Amino acid sequence: MPTRDTIHNSVKKALIKEGWQITDDPYIISYGERFLFVDLAATESSINDAVAGQFIGAEQKNKRIAIEIKAFRNPSAIADLEQAIGQYILYRLLLQEVDPDRMIYLAIPEITYLDIFREPIGELVISKLSLKLIIVDIQEAEVKQWIPARPIETL
Repeated sequence: MPTRDTIHNSVKKALIKEGWQITDDPYIISYGERFLFVDLAATESSINDAVAGQFIGAEQKNKRIAIEIKAFRNPSAIADLEQAIGQYILYRLLLQEVDPDRMIYLAIPEITYLDIFREPIGELVISKLSLKLIIVDIQEAEVKQWIPARPIETL
């Protein structure tokens, strides 16, 4: 199993604060003879479950996500971006096959979003790849933004 990213626990806490129930840590994708490890999987929990801090197997409104966490700590932000995009696309393809109702998100620190994803290259990646991001304030363990907006129930 791969080593956890340094911001793993902050992202996990931020998602729990947002009302998500962590269901898998890591979320394992089995495809053919291969096993891949996405950092987290979550379902949206009810308000009562979030307040009580009880993690039960229930889902609310069938919202399920997988989260790949990247700190972008290497000297080259572009090398980090290349690796993150590669993993994100591979996981998205595999989830379409084995768990098509689960959406994949890339969780990144707020500073990374401001540094690389607000530049033209980052904006291109977000728009052309339909990249879904969770922007996290690592110090406060809080979600600052969902890109696109947080998944909501359709009527």
